Amino acid sequence: MIKLKGKKVGNYNFTYTYKETKATHKIKEYYNEKDGVRMVILEKETRKGENFVKLPNSLWITRDGYPPLATDGAMKRVPGRTVSLFFAGLPTVQSQEHIRIFDDVLRNELKGIGLDYDQMSKAIKERDVAKEIQMTGFLYLKKEEIDENICDRFMPMVLKAYGKVLESDPMPCPVDLWRERIIGKQAIIEYHLFKDEGFDVPLSAQRAFFTMMIDEREASDEKTQEEKESSKKIQELI
Repeated sequence: MIKLKGKKVGNYNFTYTYKETKATHKIKEYYNEKDGVRMVILEKETRKGENFVKLPNSLWITRDGYPPLATDGAMKRVPGRTVSLFFAGLPTVQSQEHIRIFDDVLRNELKGIGLDYDQMSKAIKERDVAKEIQMTGFLYLKKEEIDENICDRFMPMVLKAYGKVLESDPMPCPVDLWRERIIGKQAIIEYHLFKDEGFDVPLSAQRAFFTMMIDEREASDEKTQEEKESSKKIQELI
């Protein structure tokens, strides 16, 4: 079985306060060099007074030739609304075999706790974004309750399903399309969501968070002519 959590290589902790909102981020990064698997784990809280949005354990896992795994567990208490949710999906998935494996494992696992995967996946597969950038996965919602164990309940099932995907034949995925969407359009959507719920979250901070979470860690070793010339000029200046 492919080891998803390799050696710890990064620890990114940062907190900002903007107006009356405080946001705390704890991001840990692990890399399995043998299999080329990178795992990023997020713990985040955005708070303003008694209102908050907590992400206790969100994941971003990548491996060349396979779709990334994105998960998001959240607990939210805002004016007029209390909700807990869990999302897991494979954005930019291209292989029908990858989709079948992921769906089949989760369908079986969720059935064991009395949940219908096909019903829960409609909220993902019928969204416009899933038509623009192919995606499979599911969304679970629990209204009027803060469920501190929501991630613990679903994460082992999701990691089992993704592990099975990584054991199958690879098919390259346009992961950059997802990165561009999240850091660009989704950051704006999240900015407005926070604003509508009474939080003060700068768009720049939301983009920075998404960049730190999912963007590539390294650039190509091959430099363009422009990059070579710019580097040379900078070195000459200093």
